[in-house]
Amino acid sequence: MMRFITDFADQGVILPVMVTGGVVMALYGWWRGAAVWVVTVSLVLGIMLLLKIAGLYYAWLAHVPIISPSGHVAAACAVYGGLLLMLGQARFARFPVFMMLPVLGVALVVGLTRLSLHAHTLLEVVTGGIVGCAGAFMIGRRCGPVPHPLWMYLLSCMGGVAWLFHGYHLAIEGTIRNFFAPESLFHT
Repeated sequence: MMRFITDFADQGVILPVMVTGGVVMALYGWWRGAAVWVVTVSLVLGIMLLLKIAGLYYAWLAHVPIISPSGHVAAACAVYGGLLLMLGQARFARFPVFMMLPVLGVALVVGLTRLSLHAHTLLEVVTGGIVGCAGAFMIGRRCGPVPHPLWMYLLSCMGGVAWLFHGYHLAIEGTIRNFFAPESLFHT
């Protein structure tokens, strides 16, 4: 069950879901939402890439185990949590303190799957959660009100793509390690 849940946050699923969200928003003509969505999720993924590279170099320099913040948690928070915040803006307008509850729920569920699968440490999960929650919050605050009929298209298209790609895995972690491994950079 843990593998089933965590697979929804794999880059093989997240990237098509992210692109689908941006395309649906653009096709509907909601340019502000599409721009905020694509830029913010891309920034979250870029920050996670930089943190993973920094963790590789820190581990190499300090001679400690590799530190790799959870991209699964960050991506799930930004994409699924950001979508929930966009769609729930009207509900949260009166009680903004509760705005982050859906995103924290996503972080908790995906974070627990990563911990139970021994894929990450608590620090790595929390780091991914902080980056992803910040991204979701930016999406929720900057997109503006979602045009009413658009929410149906977003949910159905993005949900359908998530189910369609569920189980696909991109070996992003291995690729990052192979490409940015300090040992390969400093051997003569």
